[in-house]
Amino acid sequence: MGIGRALAVAWAARGATVVLSARGDDALGEVGSEIAAKGGRAITLAGDVTNDVYLEELVSRAVREAGGIDVLVNNAGRGYYAPALKIDLALIRAVFELNVFAPLRLTQLAAPHLEQSRGTVVMMSSVAGVVAAPRYGAYAASKFALEALSMAMRAELATHGVRVVVVRPGPVDTPFRKNATKAEGTSGYSAPDPRAQSAEEVAYRVVRAVERHRSVVETSAFVRVASAASRFAPGTLRMMMRHMAKGDG
Repeated sequence: MGIGRALAVAWAARGATVVLSARGDDALGEVGSEIAAKGGRAITLAGDVTNDVYLEELVSRAVREAGGIDVLVNNAGRGYYAPALKIDLALIRAVFELNVFAPLRLTQLAAPHLEQSRGTVVMMSSVAGVVAAPRYGAYAASKFALEALSMAMRAELATHGVRVVVVRPGPVDTPFRKNATKAEGTSGYSAPDPRAQSAEEVAYRVVRAVERHRSVVETSAFVRVASAASRFAPGTLRMMMRHMAKGDG
């Protein structure tokens, strides 16, 4: 769904064979059928990306049925909204399993094949990977971790001809906020955000970034302003965060 679906359709439109991963067969079937109807080819495999056996099979099928891996997109993720002092440790561990450990492990498994193709790893981060707003601490921590891994990976894989692209969307018009985990009493995170981009616009920017060998793509002016404020106006940003913390969320 969301950005993942838009990316699959965008790359299929460019003639790519896409290997689709999601938890449910129904969603995979719908996207696969959409791609086939447009003359593209989709290989689907339902499963849980936090399961190592599933990840091994996913890579194996990509290599066996598609002939290799040119681009690996680590897009699976989940939000978690809670004040820092109310973060449930079991829940934040689950967030890290999905948002950090799964993309790390999948990249490790795919790396030999990406070296052969001199391919690209796409890490789907977030504006929360550079700015930790109130009640976003758990989610932001996972994205900060993903950013750190991506930075190290970019340097380490460059000698093997593999590129790493970090993508930082802001609000996007997808079910992400609705599906996020929320601490009890945390409100205001389910309604659509008026600043939201379409998933198709984000997908377009991601595909273009891969084609142009970009290292980082910030998908909107909102993200670019927030990212710049974190570097060049940290005092002003801290004041804004304190003001946000006083609200209901």
